[in-house]
Amino acid sequence: MRLRTIFITVLAGCATLVPAVPSAAAAARGTAPSCVARIADEQPHGLIVWVRNGCDSTMRVKVIMDWARDTPCVTLAVGRSREWTYKVGSYNRTVTC
Repeated sequence: MRLRTIFITVLAGCATLVPAVPSAAAAARGTAPSCVARIADEQPHGLIVWVRNGCDSTMRVKVIMDWARDTPCVTLAVGRSREWTYKVGSYNRTVTC
């Protein structure tokens, strides 16, 4: 019982280290519209994240990852796609930039 109490206390302490409010830069970016297709597919060699611009105009997008580096902002012309492979981390969302 004592070990469980210590674990819960440590876990609660770690939760306070994560900011509850996103940064101003993250809040300024919006989730990419649904015309930007995104697929995150787990493969034996890593996670593949693929985005494709199906919108009527050029889009600037960025993939936000958990536990890995986010992608840089990329410009995708209509019909163009981009792909990244990650050894660690998980897909969070795609945003405009």
